[in-house]
Amino acid sequence: MTGRIFHTSDWHLGRQIGHRRYRRDDEFDAVLNEIIAIAEDFAPDLIVHSGDLFDGARPSLDDLRRAADTLRRLGRIAPTVVVAGNHDTRAVLGFLQYVLEVTSGPSDHRVRFATDTRTGGLLVAEYPAAGGEQTIRIGALPYLHPNRFTYGFGDPATATASFAQQMRHVQADVHRRLATGRGPGDILVYAAHLFVEGATPSHSERPISVGPDFAIAAAGLPPVDYGALGHIHKPQTIDSVGFPARYAGSPLQLDFGETHDTKSVVLAEIEPGKDPRIHLVPLTAGRRLVNLAGTLDEIAQRASRIGDAWVKAIVDTNAPTTKLSETLAAMLPKATIVDIQERRVGATSAVLDRSAATAEVPSVTDLLHDYLSDRKVTGQQLDHALAALAQIQSEPDPTDPAPCCEENLLTAALSGKGIDSVDRAGLLLAAGPDGSAVSR
Repeated sequence: MTGRIFHTSDWHLGRQIGHRRYRRDDEFDAVLNEIIAIAEDFAPDLIVHSGDLFDGARPSLDDLRRAADTLRRLGRIAPTVVVAGNHDTRAVLGFLQYVLEVTSGPSDHRVRFATDTRTGGLLVAEYPAAGGEQTIRIGALPYLHPNRFTYGFGDPATATASFAQQMRHVQADVHRRLATGRGPGDILVYAAHLFVEGATPSHSERPISVGPDFAIAAAGLPPVDYGALGHIHKPQTIDSVGFPARYAGSPLQLDFGETHDTKSVVLAEIEPGKDPRIHLVPLTAGRRLVNLAGTLDEIAQRASRIGDAWVKAIVDTNAPTTKLSETLAAMLPKATIVDIQERRVGATSAVLDRSAATAEVPSVTDLLHDYLSDRKVTGQQLDHALAALAQIQSEPDPTDPAPCCEENLLTAALSGKGIDSVDRAGLLLAAGPDGSAVSR
């Protein structure tokens, strides 16, 4: 008998497009309905979402509703496990879990979340498969940011290791916990939101999160029957690991670096001792993203093939063109033009070479000081603004700020501690240069 796993990822609900920030609610509704229909036809034993339900840390109420409705419907098809991605927060996913439990009931755990390592970390769960003849054992690991790496290690020496080395320890522990007590009919699944070295980003990811400091070696992935990966938006397989490990990718083309990507979901059929069968089902509900470049005549020749799409246009001209946006809109009546650039021969400037600069580049603090001084902001007001900037710059992780200032005072008061026990730095930030309280 065969275990069946349905893999989707990186929905990024709330993602907008273009300088005017066009919302894509209709597209998200359509593609999520398409995902549900494919899952119903496949009838999986387990559904895995490998991270980034939302595009931001504070999703709108509409996007929360959209996620809750879709996960509830998927949970009715099969048990569903959701991994927290780097765009997700445990507060939002915790609220989503609450909403689902209130509306569907917690008893059967049809939708479960692997959130933050500080609240339990790795989710290990078992689900029956193949009519009860097999068991799927999943280890679901939420996104781990190097700045808040808090996984518990037995060896304190690992605290100074690189992110990749630390992740090797984490993933070795994942495999140990999955493999312990494994029976002959057990199928092992690893679900994680991370950047594997050698994967091809689509450039709609946050650039810093796919840099070399965030990459893990493919050889460090735990050897399982299927690796359900998230974080990279371009669907692809990791070929160098000896078992099927795939990025499902995003369900919509998220920016104009993805115009050639075919979006899909992954259907995995796995039977222990046999080669797994992996199928990709294309997703077609979203609008295409199209780059158009050339003269107006060249764009006109292609216009009839564009249809309903998001369009970014670069127009080659010899001189400034009046009513360019109206001309392109008439050529592309079904499209939404999100950006227009004129490209004129000889009008571009040479890129400045920083190494050729003779003056020291001013710091952000210097720039803010000069900006406010020019606008007659002086004295205590200027000091307070610069102190606020220093506080923001000192935060190690903007998505998880440390308590400060009045919050420290309130915490000390509530706990019964005296003022002297409060961090003096917090007091200084909470007071002005003359000792008076600063209003925030």
